[in-house]
Amino acid sequence: MSVGLSIVICTHNGKNRLPIVFDYINNLHTPLQVNWEVLIVDNASTDGTSSWINEIKLSKKINFTLFNVDERKPGLNYARITGAKNANYEWLLFCDDDNLLDCNFIKFWYDFLLNYNNLGALGGKGIPLTEQPRPDWFIEYSHSFAVGPQYSKSGFISKGSALYGAGLFVLKTPILQIVDKGFNMIMSDRESGKLTSGGDLEWCYLLQLSGLQLYYDDRLIFQHKLNDSRLTWDYYKKLKAGIASGVGLLEPYHYIFKNDYKNSFSFLIYYLKNLLKSILVYAAVSLKAKLSSKYINDLGLIILKSKAESYCVNLSRAYNHYKQLKRTFGATV
Repeated sequence: MSVGLSIVICTHNGKNRLPIVFDYINNLHTPLQVNWEVLIVDNASTDGTSSWINEIKLSKKINFTLFNVDERKPGLNYARITGAKNANYEWLLFCDDDNLLDCNFIKFWYDFLLNYNNLGALGGKGIPLTEQPRPDWFIEYSHSFAVGPQYSKSGFISKGSALYGAGLFVLKTPILQIVDKGFNMIMSDRESGKLTSGGDLEWCYLLQLSGLQLYYDDRLIFQHKLNDSRLTWDYYKKLKAGIASGVGLLEPYHYIFKNDYKNSFSFLIYYLKNLLKSILVYAAVSLKAKLSSKYINDLGLIILKSKAESYCVNLSRAYNHYKQLKRTFGATV
């Protein structure tokens, strides 16, 4: 079976990170039946990334087809959509500019395609690669860095679950068909200087709402380079706050997976209940922290605060997005 794959690398100021990524791509064991390319999406870089890519294309340092496009609007999700629109092949592989793919990464994906149908996305396992010894807390919280097993074993994942975007194979046409209808994704995802996230979850949710399945395969291994600045507790707290900041925006998807497409008023009541609950829980834990000298879980407080703020500021956006989902997937508003 002949199939095509576009490795999409979205980068912001990644000129110094990309050379080793290319070295690993050079060493991929790619089946002869796979036509493939590498597409760099320069997401508002200011370090000359695009110029450097143009120089690399003229050199003999790479043995793969390479081209690049610009996406000036900051945000990883915007860059991924641009990548999907410009990719020449049906399947995409989202490889971050700090992901080093195992040599069998594409081979295992191709083997999987030969045996399964109705697949929308396929994800694997990131292995942390650090220069300095990892802090004691890292193992417990490593999943937030897109490393470690995503599930206890390989297999199809349940509807409403998701895969992280690093090292993620996705089928592009279902997403582009939705976008071409005028659908606007609600998550912008990572931007320069901001640790917001959730765009990968939205891709997974939309594929599932389109009737496709997601699979986790622990043979798909990549190394995830984590520089020293990301291995501090302060950075991790900001990262978790950024992740939690998207909870209100993603509630339309959570509601649909739990309740199907009910009327918009039912969603509004559901959202308001979660909003009130998030405020009360944060207030209770915050009060406990003030009254008890033994309470030191600042991470928990940061996450609860970020969730409560997300619910408060995103009510209108979430409500309108729920109505958009109903219109897009054929349900009556």
